[in-house]
Amino acid sequence: MSTNDLRHHVRYNSWATQRVLESVRALTSEQYSRGLGNSYGGVEGTLIHIYQADQIWFARLEGRPTGSLAAFQPPAGRDAFERDWLALLGRMIAWAEGLSDTDWDRVVAYRNTKGEALETPARWIILHLINHNSYHRGQITTLLRQLGHTPVGTDLLYYYRDLAAGRMA
Repeated sequence: MSTNDLRHHVRYNSWATQRVLESVRALTSEQYSRGLGNSYGGVEGTLIHIYQADQIWFARLEGRPTGSLAAFQPPAGRDAFERDWLALLGRMIAWAEGLSDTDWDRVVAYRNTKGEALETPARWIILHLINHNSYHRGQITTLLRQLGHTPVGTDLLYYYRDLAAGRMA
């Protein structure tokens, strides 16, 4: 996969996350926090899980220690949470835009949340993160339907169509 493709995937992740965040704004506080039997409870728990994955993996890509999940809690309040997450995704895009072809092959050494030492190429981390987030955004789609709301499309093809139509900056 080329550097340009990898950058598009990072931008796609931000685009899709922003669309999901927009779609959950219609939820009441009770719907947002309601447990629905999902692996992370409901909408809020699933969003927090995706956010924490973004935080942790980006910290690893930047060479920062990632210890426990407790260090990656979102800010209180839905608006602050959304702003913080979108700012993080903006930093990820800027980071990706600054990488050369060889930078994507850099092996990142880190410890997982269990304390195990691991090494993974940056390109694999990004592809894992995009796949992970897409999976959980799909769960949110189901949760929104369970709550009687219509989810937005976040498929990669929709991103490319928006890009081709000039609907994105």
